[in-house]
Amino acid sequence: MKHISWALLGLIMAMNTVQARTLSEAAARFSKELQAGCIVTAERTGGDVKYAISGKAPEAGNEKPEKLVFEIGSISKVFTGLLLAQAVVEKKVTLDTTIGTLLAKQVKFADPRIAAITLKQLATHTSGLPRLPDNAVAGALEEDPYASYDGKLLLNYLASAKLDDEGTFTFSYSNLGTGLLGQLLGEVYHMSWDQAVVEKICQPLGMHDTAVQPVGKLRLAIPHDGDKETKPWHFISLAACGALRSTAADMMTFGEALLHPDKTSLKAAFALALQPQADAPSQGGQIGLGVLMGKFEGEATLHHDGGTGGFCSGLQVIPAKGIVRVVLINNNSIAGSQVIAATSEVKPVDLAMQKEITLPADVLKQYPGVYDLDRDFRFTVLLRDGQLYVNLTGQPFVQTFAKAPDRFFYKVVPAEIAFNRREGVIFSLTLFQNGNEITAKRSSAPPPEYQLRPDKELQPYAGKYDLIGSKAITVTVQAGTLFAQLEGQQAVPVFETAPDRFELDVVKAVLIFTRDDKKQINGLTLLQNGMTVPAPRVKSPTSAPSK
Repeated sequence: MKHISWALLGLIMAMNTVQARTLSEAAARFSKELQAGCIVTAERTGGDVKYAISGKAPEAGNEKPEKLVFEIGSISKVFTGLLLAQAVVEKKVTLDTTIGTLLAKQVKFADPRIAAITLKQLATHTSGLPRLPDNAVAGALEEDPYASYDGKLLLNYLASAKLDDEGTFTFSYSNLGTGLLGQLLGEVYHMSWDQAVVEKICQPLGMHDTAVQPVGKLRLAIPHDGDKETKPWHFISLAACGALRSTAADMMTFGEALLHPDKTSLKAAFALALQPQADAPSQGGQIGLGVLMGKFEGEATLHHDGGTGGFCSGLQVIPAKGIVRVVLINNNSIAGSQVIAATSEVKPVDLAMQKEITLPADVLKQYPGVYDLDRDFRFTVLLRDGQLYVNLTGQPFVQTFAKAPDRFFYKVVPAEIAFNRREGVIFSLTLFQNGNEITAKRSSAPPPEYQLRPDKELQPYAGKYDLIGSKAITVTVQAGTLFAQLEGQQAVPVFETAPDRFELDVVKAVLIFTRDDKKQINGLTLLQNGMTVPAPRVKSPTSAPSK
């Protein structure tokens, strides 16, 4: 999908401070931030299951909250991974079956490395395929981006695609990869992916309200983008990456199956799907077949988030504690994982009690660097004027303060960073936040030469810029960072690398600001995907970027 886009998905370091003991309490607090829509939760603790709804509940209908239908987005990937496991159990394929083997009669591959991608690599996001294909239908609507991408386009992409790198690929989230996996599994079963999931997964588990189009009289919750009502998403060939709809009751059934797979008729498939298959640092640890594995308050978890144009969802299972948590939201402004994280019983750091210490300059010089989570996300640590600043891909730099050698804390959010050493040399860092721990390995790459400046020096760049032949870019300033927001997408930070030159770190793109004879900024030029697009300045913004 070669177009101007820097949409960012799956931010890890969500800076919220909401905390509550139960999931329904957390949802009730978050629902106060919702401009429209509601939050439905399901929580199983100690054998007791509770459903709740908060926010602006549907005005019509008498459905119980657990029977309201939501798009579950990328949680669909867990079902796709389980379907692969079931296909292996039935000896229809193996984890090492390749794309080339299954598509030998349909595709002539330009790159033999594409043909050699295995089903396991597709299920674990280690195939090397990008997040999305680059041959989308011209004019595809951003509010329904997958609706026109059919099987012919998918096969055409595979025939011409080439991988960027040699060798084994590490975790890199790919909707394309999972969508392709579902398409292949559908062909293996001689039916659509949706039909296969319903017949092989949902029906055996007793999930009768989960499908791309659930049958019966249950209503789909109205989706929202902030305060605006939007439209449901539709999928064709990439349905397996995010097309399922479900209810809180059905998702609780699925969570309980993950909790006690031996009690289901799919225990062999679950046993395979729940084996760690690859590292997934940016997602909290490892990945099985579609299901993510991490830790929450020190306990092993199975989890996945989902998000579409007007919905967000979250699923968490903690086997050791017998906990299942489900969050379904018909608004895209709050992530399901944010609500779940607020149930943490880890006492937030009392920022007022944190004591800052001063570290010697020769010690501080050891910390700057790039710390990789995976191919898409990394922590960048900079040292400026004796202070350490840290950012995660797609987020601004935030100043940290030393509390001990190799241990730093934030003042704007209850979180800490620890630098880990091996034989005296720093080899990784760990973020501690909301009961979670995320560790990133130090890269050999030097940190970028970003300039960090106060708001007043960045303010002249703020304004609206009309991209020729495309949508406008709004540039704003917040917390010592310049944000660029492409119309219809969320704002992302851009970082100064030279006078009037700013780079994005979420995608390879550059903004170069231009000036008139009076040295006043009169426009910018966007460099992305081999394109050079000028954008005259229109007007200055009046508000901060939307989150």
